[in-house]
Amino acid sequence: MSDDVFPERPTDLTAEHLDHYLRKAGLLPQGRVAAVDWQIIGTGKMGDNARFTPRYEGAPASAPATLVGKFPAEDEQARSMAGAQGAYYNEVMFYRDLAAGTRMRTPKIYASELSEDRASFLLLMEDMAPAEPGNQLEGASRSETELALVQAARLAAAYYGNDSIGARDYVMSTARDDGGAFGEALMQQYWPGFVDRFGHGLSAECIAFGEQYVQRHAHFVTRLSGPKTLAHGDFRSENILFTESEATTVDWQTTSESSVMTDAAYFLGGSVSIENRRGWERDLVEAYRARLAEAGVELDASTCWEQYREYAMHGLMITVLGASFSAPGERSDRMFLAMARGHLQQCVDLGSVEFL
Repeated sequence: MSDDVFPERPTDLTAEHLDHYLRKAGLLPQGRVAAVDWQIIGTGKMGDNARFTPRYEGAPASAPATLVGKFPAEDEQARSMAGAQGAYYNEVMFYRDLAAGTRMRTPKIYASELSEDRASFLLLMEDMAPAEPGNQLEGASRSETELALVQAARLAAAYYGNDSIGARDYVMSTARDDGGAFGEALMQQYWPGFVDRFGHGLSAECIAFGEQYVQRHAHFVTRLSGPKTLAHGDFRSENILFTESEATTVDWQTTSESSVMTDAAYFLGGSVSIENRRGWERDLVEAYRARLAEAGVELDASTCWEQYREYAMHGLMITVLGASFSAPGERSDRMFLAMARGHLQQCVDLGSVEFL
């Protein structure tokens, strides 16, 4: 088979394709893939995930019993938008270049493909079952939150102060790009429609904070003058696969150069219930700071807390634009409303307006 053409949908991935990729990865030194079954898993908006079950002939016992393939979204609007925004390119390049540089748990990648125009891709990866994604409508448990923040600290510490991160074209960087002006224009354009759609579930003080934020988005994303790091960018429970003892992070389409507190603040605001976040955040932020220190990143308690308060605002753009660019749906609308409530109330509770 030609390396220039690759399967772009689960239906396109044949036994011959899978045999080729597993052999190339050194996972099928003998035998062959005689047939393959698959089923769609997950509820992704920007990409489709499928679990593949190969049926082997003469293969060693070590050959993977199942694996997961990630493909461009079936929905043409989402597919076109993701390609234009570089989401597929970002994810492929993270796994190729950056995943190995951190102790964070990510799936092993067996194959990665990217079209020349970056509008299509394929990732074949380790199946993390029986691990399952979190549920933002239910809210993360204390145990899930602690597991997630361990992983966030590993990523943040690995690339803290690494100036090469912002120079990579698959990592969002306001220093390299337009200083947040385009993002601010989008927020101002889509915020009124977002309020029309979700305002019934938001308090007046949350809406008022949002009104202030959309006018100052560019100021927020360019304020940080100290060391930065690599952030996942959309570090929420439904992008994390949990077991009782470990969390594995997936969906690397929104990597950015940002604060060491970005992913931690985003998870606590958008994946934990407001009541639990209020009760847990002081202890969890301090535990997160201790994890950073263990990895060699020393922040005093005041600096850590202040950056946490400030980067509570990271969730606003992702939530507003994510909802605005997605077709309405019963579950997705409930999720976006839960995220909006969580992130906005977090900002109000923490007095994040001080940083605008």
